[in-house]
Amino acid sequence: MELHPLARGFAGVADDYERGRPGYPLDAIVALGLPDGSRVADVGAGTGKLTRALLAGGLDVVAVEPLHGLRARLEAELPGVDALAGTAEALPLADASVDAVACGDAFHWFDGARAAPELARVIRPGGVLGLLWNAPADDVALPWAEALWELLEDVRPDHPGFTPDQGRTAIDASGRFGRFRRDAFDNVHATDRAGLVANIASISYIALLPAPERRALLGRVDALLREHGVDAVDLPLRTTVWTARRR
Repeated sequence: MELHPLARGFAGVADDYERGRPGYPLDAIVALGLPDGSRVADVGAGTGKLTRALLAGGLDVVAVEPLHGLRARLEAELPGVDALAGTAEALPLADASVDAVACGDAFHWFDGARAAPELARVIRPGGVLGLLWNAPADDVALPWAEALWELLEDVRPDHPGFTPDQGRTAIDASGRFGRFRRDAFDNVHATDRAGLVANIASISYIALLPAPERRALLGRVDALLREHGVDAVDLPLRTTVWTARRR
């Protein structure tokens, strides 16, 4: 399957991804505006962080994830959930077979121009496309966050990072969807120092570092958090949900 080269870094970090990444609040699922039992494709599902929230919201979910390691972990965590190999640009789904597609912190990995018509193909007319994003809460300053960011910036390559209108621009240009609606909700990621280190370890470009360099960087991350007395921590996040209806 054709993937962005950096995205292949996720192939070997399923355990870190599952341990370190946050989930999504129920309010964000409600914002999709779907009746109970609606069929939803979670595209770029990873280890199933969004899949869990969709299931908890009473929805029927099929997960689509191109990387075997992440998909296998999703299957282990959520037995019984359909988990298919595929990409947003080539979905293993029939035409008009789902009521919605949801993408949790994933759309920046897609080729938007190719993904938009493919997403529209599988969503029934009037169905929903939902793009969800977790980000640090703007109004909370963590005393160690800036130093941590500096450690990452030292090794960060060019990266298809999310910008506010990325994704939506490609969807709008396709002409297949109506106007986006934006909703935002508070979210809390309850974790600890090991979970924070796992979160960093699960970043694509960190996963692709040579093993000695990766171990050394994660050691510095752990030391920084110890220096600041970080143990159990509730990380304040803001979950943004962009929804558009299939024309």
